[in-house]
Amino acid sequence: MRRSREVRAFIVLVTLSICVPIATTRSEEAQKEPAEKPTIAATRVDTPPVIDGHLDDAVWSQAEVGGPLFGYDPPTGEAMNDRTEFRFLYDSQNLYMGIWCFDSEPEKITARLMSRDAYVFSDDYVFLCFDTFRDKRNGYNFVVNPLGARRDALISDNTRLDEDWDTIWSVRTSRDERGWYVELKLPFKSIAFDPESEVWGFNMSRSITRRRERGRWTAARPDVRTYMVAEAGTITGLRGLDQGIGLDVVPYVVGRYDDDRVDSDVDRTGDFGVDARYRLTPNLTASLSYNTDFAETEVDERQVNLTRFPLFFPEKRDFFLEDSGIFNFGGLQRRSSSRTQRTGVRPPEFLPFFSRRIGLDDDGDVVPVLGAAKLTGRVGDWNIGVLDAVLDSHDNLGEKNVFVGRVSRNILEQSSVGLLSTVGDPNSDTENAVLGGDFRYRTNRLLGTNILEAGAFALGSYTEDLDDETDGAFGANVSLPNDFYLAEASFFQIGENFDSALGFVPRTGIRSYGTAAGYQPRPESIDFVRQTSSIYRSQHVTDLDDRLETAIHTFTPLLVSFDSADEIWFQSIYEFDSPAEDFEISDGVVLLEDDYWWLSHSVGVDTASKRMVSAEFIYTFGEFYTGDRDRYLFEAKAFPWKHLGMAAGYTINRVRLAEGDFDTRVTSARMQWNINPDLTWFHLLQYDSVSENVGFNSRIQWELRPGSLLYLVLNQSFLREDRRLDLEQTELTAKLGVTLRF
Repeated sequence: MRRSREVRAFIVLVTLSICVPIATTRSEEAQKEPAEKPTIAATRVDTPPVIDGHLDDAVWSQAEVGGPLFGYDPPTGEAMNDRTEFRFLYDSQNLYMGIWCFDSEPEKITARLMSRDAYVFSDDYVFLCFDTFRDKRNGYNFVVNPLGARRDALISDNTRLDEDWDTIWSVRTSRDERGWYVELKLPFKSIAFDPESEVWGFNMSRSITRRRERGRWTAARPDVRTYMVAEAGTITGLRGLDQGIGLDVVPYVVGRYDDDRVDSDVDRTGDFGVDARYRLTPNLTASLSYNTDFAETEVDERQVNLTRFPLFFPEKRDFFLEDSGIFNFGGLQRRSSSRTQRTGVRPPEFLPFFSRRIGLDDDGDVVPVLGAAKLTGRVGDWNIGVLDAVLDSHDNLGEKNVFVGRVSRNILEQSSVGLLSTVGDPNSDTENAVLGGDFRYRTNRLLGTNILEAGAFALGSYTEDLDDETDGAFGANVSLPNDFYLAEASFFQIGENFDSALGFVPRTGIRSYGTAAGYQPRPESIDFVRQTSSIYRSQHVTDLDDRLETAIHTFTPLLVSFDSADEIWFQSIYEFDSPAEDFEISDGVVLLEDDYWWLSHSVGVDTASKRMVSAEFIYTFGEFYTGDRDRYLFEAKAFPWKHLGMAAGYTINRVRLAEGDFDTRVTSARMQWNINPDLTWFHLLQYDSVSENVGFNSRIQWELRPGSLLYLVLNQSFLREDRRLDLEQTELTAKLGVTLRF
């Protein structure tokens, strides 16, 4: 009886979700865009400007003026209310850019973050993209806010930003009664380009956060992202540029103090290493790393697992993140979204190559990387990625060597075909190899200006000493990721004996079917509402005999995004799980092999992060396996001063099952002290009730000069026992790296 009532309630929610969006309207008026792609000429100068952010050097008056920017959010297609101008200068060594962000209310400019690579998208900012080879697929992204905080990223295939890439560039900003200004210097040695070409692709956007107004130089449509360089305009007149010989050498020294209270062991160690990058051709780079060290890497965020499958932790180490887009395969790389709880987007279900397998064992402990070599880049229409690493002996295993190779060829305007291979198993004496091919299709010209993406892949694996077993995996997907509507469908199958030792494969012997559909109108009749969304996602996973193993239907009947950038949403989730054997979901709580269906609901409120204090609250309630679960998630952020940022989070699960009751808690607190844009002090405190461990991470990051970095890192762990905290381990690390550029 209870089951039938829940099913009826779910059907009612589906019906309501269809009715609510129909009540909104969409403008029939076509967007007003420039008739053709804009062009701006860069001006060569003998005396460059002083990079101080004031833009008062007379040399700027010699340059052509670019602008205006046209609104895409809201999608007016008209020039933004506040004017934006920009100019380009250059000499043989550097490209210089000046940006005038005029503002009619300069006292209301939103600017709170200063640190390098800070998530500045809740501030005002400018977003710059350069397609230096004019291939309309790949390029470089630079972001700056009014306080001089800067981010950089690589653009891959018009679809991805590798935001963990860093290069050497300089920027300064200033403000006055007319707005804020950016003065930027980009060394030609910091990027790759074709020295025979005088034309680069370029696009830029600007965000005025308090009004939630965004504009773009060209392609001012909400379906397009600024980093989609296929839509870019052009910079002309770039002649006589000096790339040098293309060699960067980064020697570094590391000192560590490690006090293990559990084993009464104190170690003081020192070490050194070197990273080197050499540009073999304008767009092909060889990287070498000796005695690779990751002391500066941010620690993982705590998670509590209430499933029978392994958790996914993203890669955070710079060496493996740089140029990682080259190794993307089959469209399977999907980053977990900040809207996971609201729309059902989840981390990758399956990756044939996951770089986190290199240098970390099965328990997540560090395995020293003795050396690594990487070749990445593009030659004509070919994209090439080769990675080889030698790992130190561990867990009764000798030194291990692992290899990854990826090659793809551009076809059509934005599509590709390619191959991927991996060889080696870092955590076993047996050898493992995977080989596969993929096809990716993309266009932003479907029925005019709509985006269509599709792809297919096939893989085979070989594992030594398991009767020389081979098995395969294959799949296909298609999506329409547009602003007004979205639709997706995907399928993949993983053979019972498929083994990818360098991949992320939570389970084998399955078929997975996924679908999604969304309707996201922008109602003009309600002034305070920017956009509404109704989204449905589903995934069904069966065994190879088509017996259902797991299923999830995630339905968000209504998400309202207000003009203020506040959001509210409601969601229902209908789930199925059929474990093939008993599993322990918590200490002493064992769920039996059986079929389980349950229905739960979530409601959430997310206040605009542009405010000094913002917060997000999610409450999930309903059934869970044989009982019920209540989940509370609360996160708050505060920026009381431009030099200080704070955040705190708390998640609790109260689970009541027939087999037993239990609670889980995860708590975190962050503080960031921005002394200036080049010097930041981070603090992170975390606790979870499963491990009963409290972890504290404190990290100073100081860019002494462009490309030269000093890190001071303190890690401490405490065990919570009998209402007291006992110190388990203290680790203090200092690392200094200096970039030598030739």
